[in-house]
Amino acid sequence: MSAKSYWTGEVLSNMRKIMAFSTTRAEFGLLKPILRKIYTSPLSDLILVAAGDHVNPHKGETIQEIYREGFQPIILKECFPEADRPVAITRYTADICVNLARIIESTAPDILLLLGDRHELLAAATVAIIARVPIAHIAGGESTEGAIDEQVRHALTKMSHLHFASTFEYARRIRLMGEEAWRIHVVGAPGVENIHRGELMSPEEIMAKFGIDVSQPTLLVTFHPETLTPDLNPAEEVNILISALKEFGEFQQVITYPGTEVGYQGIIAAWENYARERPNVKLFKSLGSRGYLGVMKHAAAVVGNSSSGVIEAPSFKVPTVNVGDRQKGRIKAESVIDVPCCKEKITAAIRKALYDKVFRNQLEKVKNPYDPFGDGNVSGRIVSVLESVPLGRKLLEKKLDFPGPEEVSLYGLQ
Repeated sequence: MSAKSYWTGEVLSNMRKIMAFSTTRAEFGLLKPILRKIYTSPLSDLILVAAGDHVNPHKGETIQEIYREGFQPIILKECFPEADRPVAITRYTADICVNLARIIESTAPDILLLLGDRHELLAAATVAIIARVPIAHIAGGESTEGAIDEQVRHALTKMSHLHFASTFEYARRIRLMGEEAWRIHVVGAPGVENIHRGELMSPEEIMAKFGIDVSQPTLLVTFHPETLTPDLNPAEEVNILISALKEFGEFQQVITYPGTEVGYQGIIAAWENYARERPNVKLFKSLGSRGYLGVMKHAAAVVGNSSSGVIEAPSFKVPTVNVGDRQKGRIKAESVIDVPCCKEKITAAIRKALYDKVFRNQLEKVKNPYDPFGDGNVSGRIVSVLESVPLGRKLLEKKLDFPGPEEVSLYGLQ
């Protein structure tokens, strides 16, 4: 991918300029099939902007993954937090506002595409509103009660002009928030499309690149800070999780870094201490989306509080031990075991995921609620709307429009 994968200043007739904004490895991995669809379409021109973890030397500089996929992003250089304290992250968010405003002014996108619920997206959405650029948001209507993501996601819903929901229930929630029905589209979860497309590394490639032998019994572990109302600080919580993981020393434990949020550095320090002198524990800043999904496919269980354990793991029929409240409120498949951050209960849940014959026999029957159409064609549905929705005053002007009694069948409303 070259000239068409970012805006060069050339006016391309009859092409709609769609800007996408990404700050993390996980977010880019989910966006990737959508970005490819935009890039290959004769109707659209892609403007990809990268910041945050992508350019942070302490988080693996995952901008390299973007380059490897053939994209040429516009980079907000040195735009990442220098610490994990609220003031540093607030300053970083303000830097995004200033730098992205300049880019939007020079590129004049027709639509800004955002995915998820990270706090950086509020900066991007604020700039777009001021610049009168309509916002298309993926994954609204969901819930993560233990993180500030909860407020961020719903704020983004009210700031956005188009909504791409992962499930019919999430679409219903968006409608109940007063968003007009014509703005809401049920598309499925982007992470599921990567699985349908086979966007994952083979065992041989995983071994060659990371030294991970997925033929061994493996636990895939990711733990992010609970940023809203945690009972303990993130370092204390991850040490409780570590105390449980020590009970499973016979398993290869593949651990990935947390997201850039308040308290993440304490989690990293705890993981580094745990991995030291334990050959069965392998710690990575990033596996990339293909590597991560490749390990997940062969894992005995996913452990931690990443959304991937809720959204992607059920498609592989892999059980998830979901720790704490970060994912509280999400729709979950029967393969997900919710457990509080308590050593004994985490240990018991992992043992159930690994050894309970009744539970494991039921895994093959698990249906992933984030794949409502069963085809994984999330990018096709999203890009079709992005390219066909009329631009102009109707799209930009929002009004509160709550469902009336006549909408009995809409999104399953009863």
